[in-house]
Amino acid sequence: MKKAFCMMAALAAMTLYASPPARAADGKVIVYTAAPQEIVDKIVPAFEKKTGIKVELVKAGAGELINRLKAEKGRQTADVIWSVGGDILQANPDLLGTYTPAGADKVFPEVKPTGKWTPFTLIATSFIINTSMLAPADRPRTWQDLANPKYKGKISIARLDKSSSSYIQLAALLQIDGLDKGWDLYSRILDNTQLANSSGAVPKFVNDGEAAIGICNEDVGLLYKNGGGPVEVIYPADGTTAQADGMAMLATPANPAAGKAYLDFALSVEGQTLVASVGRRPVRMDVPALASLAPLSSMKLVNYNLEWAAGYQKTALAKWNDIIMSK
Repeated sequence: MKKAFCMMAALAAMTLYASPPARAADGKVIVYTAAPQEIVDKIVPAFEKKTGIKVELVKAGAGELINRLKAEKGRQTADVIWSVGGDILQANPDLLGTYTPAGADKVFPEVKPTGKWTPFTLIATSFIINTSMLAPADRPRTWQDLANPKYKGKISIARLDKSSSSYIQLAALLQIDGLDKGWDLYSRILDNTQLANSSGAVPKFVNDGEAAIGICNEDVGLLYKNGGGPVEVIYPADGTTAQADGMAMLATPANPAAGKAYLDFALSVEGQTLVASVGRRPVRMDVPALASLAPLSSMKLVNYNLEWAAGYQKTALAKWNDIIMSK
């Protein structure tokens, strides 16, 4: 199974880096994104219709996008990075330009970063459970439960080197239990895990019965539940996090005016209302989330230290690689 996932990862990387480099063009904005397809399908057509600006997307996991930007550093290859984890943006300020979109004063103050990026949506980490595979009494309720050997081979988690949401999950766990206990627990959870090449694949595996449990963002889990899938969304009782993913102008944009227009639209009332319509939490105080989302007040939220998480990311990835290689 692990060999198959490694082959899939290699093919995905070949596809990404074999694609021709983006180039600036009049009337076009080039966007690097890890956004779920349902958000892409709402935001991009609405932006194109409103502005007349064509969107060219490069879609991949957040880690792959950052690696691509590092390889392209100093070249005008893209305008915007959109809908990736705040941690990864905070950790790579040299890749980002400086632009504050219109409407930034309406963003919840609790998620406003100190860096160059702007929040796009607010996401809580959850477990997704296949209700056909696990009876209520057999379902995990805590991070500790995921290390139970009875779940061997039944858990799906996105690869840490591919997914910014996967890193938020790990960083939250390390902040709940501390580094030593947290890494020990995470390593034991990995003993039960099938690694996925993207965060979006995790809830699909659970919905399709290829895994019984997944760790994923709440909105993608709820999409399958609301679509009639045999799934339930559970928030870990020993702590979870509600963090913003983000967006930013890139340091050397190919079309800066189009990039600014895209960021403005994504944070506008119209853009944030489209976000809410697919089950993601808006970051604007004046745009309500769907009633089907559990209120944040019902969760045990971690006081997530974004600055620490951003600074620890390279160390975490190296340690994660060591653990994976040893299993």
